[in-house]
Amino acid sequence: MRATLKDLLHAINILGDDRDVTVDGMDSIAVCPPVKITPEGENHFHKALEATVEVEYKNDCHYSTYVSDDEEGINEEAWELLVSLAGCCAESKFNKWFEGDTAKVI
Repeated sequence: MRATLKDLLHAINILGDDRDVTVDGMDSIAVCPPVKITPEGENHFHKALEATVEVEYKNDCHYSTYVSDDEEGINEEAWELLVSLAGCCAESKFNKWFEGDTAKVI
């Protein structure tokens, strides 16, 4: 199944389950709900949110989830988004992109 990264983050929120996401050429990282983003975060990560995501199933069970966009820069931005969501960025950036009064659940 193909979707965008924004669609995947929305689905993670709806299902309420952690999901390991692999970014092509980078690594894998767990994404945990709730996933929130501020308007400034949406602006900063707008390309990453539209990145192509492949979700694979085997025997009707989830098998893998990976971001694999044709444009390498988008993969790098998607990795920055996911790593930042995990808190691996400066606190000021995390708060600006994912917390505060303007943050909304994706």
